[in-house]
Amino acid sequence: MDKTLFLFVPATRLDWISKAKQSKANAIIIDLEDAVADDQKNHARTALMALDAKGECGYWLRINAVHSMHHLDDIACMLKLNHLLGVVLPKCQNKHQVESLYHHIHKPVLAMIETAVGMANIASIAHADGLWAMSFGRLDLMYELGAQPDSPASQLIFDKIRTDLLIYSVANGLHPPIETIFNDFEDETGLAACVRHWCDFGFGGQMMIHPKQIAVADGVLTAQAEQMAFAHAICQKYQKTGETVFAIDGKMVDLPLINWAKNLIKVAKN
Repeated sequence: MDKTLFLFVPATRLDWISKAKQSKANAIIIDLEDAVADDQKNHARTALMALDAKGECGYWLRINAVHSMHHLDDIACMLKLNHLLGVVLPKCQNKHQVESLYHHIHKPVLAMIETAVGMANIASIAHADGLWAMSFGRLDLMYELGAQPDSPASQLIFDKIRTDLLIYSVANGLHPPIETIFNDFEDETGLAACVRHWCDFGFGGQMMIHPKQIAVADGVLTAQAEQMAFAHAICQKYQKTGETVFAIDGKMVDLPLINWAKNLIKVAKN
């Protein structure tokens, strides 16, 4: 399944949209929440409506949480948009919040699990009408739970969340979960490891905060796709000829590599 790489653009910097479009991002998320100060929200919505009127591209929108004083104004704004593709709902607590939003705007909802209450309600949230996929918020959860960021303990918590998101997404026919942002956009090695990790989990993509992250993630995904294609070519040649030593694209293949290819395909299917 193709992976979806989302790139955030602050609603206060819509001039960055053109650069975002030039990246290999599959979708753009315009951010009205954390990236916009309270006293700039109205101005950001006005600028967003002006951008939408130009019709240059479709986009997703991260709005303010249901408990925020800005939430209803965000909904009113969305009803005036013609090129909105979907909505990112932060700090989602329950199924009702997703369904209420969907019944207002009739666009796919990506629910962000960022609180302990949201974690406890993942199974219920996954049943919500209008829900497209789920994700989670790394820092918000760590602050609320009191766990130390970037510690072995926090990694256990995140993998628990990933597991729950994956199980309930598959059980309810949702798009595979979307990995949360990787905060350090200078750490390409760490990001590459993160991408491989969520791919191993069967996630459907990741949110990014900088175009250079898109390039890193795309490189990892491309390499994995090429590796899988090579494995399929090996197995097809082996099944056709029964030979245990042969060449594929100038590369020598023997029995250990054949077994590697079989195992890679088996793991991918599971």
